Amino acid sequence: MATNGQNQNYHIGYKEDTLKSFELRNVTTCLGYLVPTLEALPPNFTLLDVGCGPGSITFDLARRFPQAKIIGVDIGEEVIERNKANIPQYAPNTGIEFRAGNILKPESCLLPEEIGAFDVVHEHTTLICIPNNIEVLRMMKTLAKQDGGIVACREGDTHSQILWPPCPESAELQERIYEMNGLDTQTGRKLLSKALEVGFRRDQITASASVMSNITAEERLPYARSMIVMLADETSQYRRAAAKFGYSEEQVEVLRKNMEKMIAADDGWRLLICTEIICRLDGAQS
Repeated sequence: MATNGQNQNYHIGYKEDTLKSFELRNVTTCLGYLVPTLEALPPNFTLLDVGCGPGSITFDLARRFPQAKIIGVDIGEEVIERNKANIPQYAPNTGIEFRAGNILKPESCLLPEEIGAFDVVHEHTTLICIPNNIEVLRMMKTLAKQDGGIVACREGDTHSQILWPPCPESAELQERIYEMNGLDTQTGRKLLSKALEVGFRRDQITASASVMSNITAEERLPYARSMIVMLADETSQYRRAAAKFGYSEEQVEVLRKNMEKMIAADDGWRLLICTEIICRLDGAQS
């Protein structure tokens, strides 16, 4: 979810269908690389979830680690209020909080004593939604404890995305929208490079990779339906971009039918390579 002061609007919006598609994400599907590290921490660890969006991962973390203090931050005030209202239902009796603010201006959402004091600073596919995202990674490094803190990232490499049945028209529009917004669809493959650029040493970084997938009908439906809703809404980023790029109504209809095919196809799936890093700060200057 967007956190950059230069781009206040999340590039695919915060409509309910979009949020529902992100609610498929949880600790089991997205944080397998990080769970053993979290389990090894004292139970009252502190974690900042950057660009938490609808909070499905944040809520799941709180349920799994109820003694931890877990703060989800997002620039979208509406989605943060939605998350706050859902705490009694999704994570009662836990240490979860949600705050609206711009992570590049940490004073907008964090107390002075919290800056540089988190055991873990985490993001999941947030950097890819932000122009000049290396500054967010640099800030994450600043917000973690400088001796013993952890920065953890899982990033999608949208350029690697596979849709079946084939949807080349949809892939082309998505690539153009990312480019129009100054976003990098190859953020995933550059994640390790970015970590080194912000000052982590290679021996501080554990790197891995996995695949984000929408394979079952229950997984494909929210993803494809959110795209259909955006294509039907003439005020959405997708429709405005299609108009800017000169797409005809017939071409928009092709995009819609692509998603309908994905929903209906027994052999349909969406696959996306994700890269992962766990960076451990050790107090040494870098």
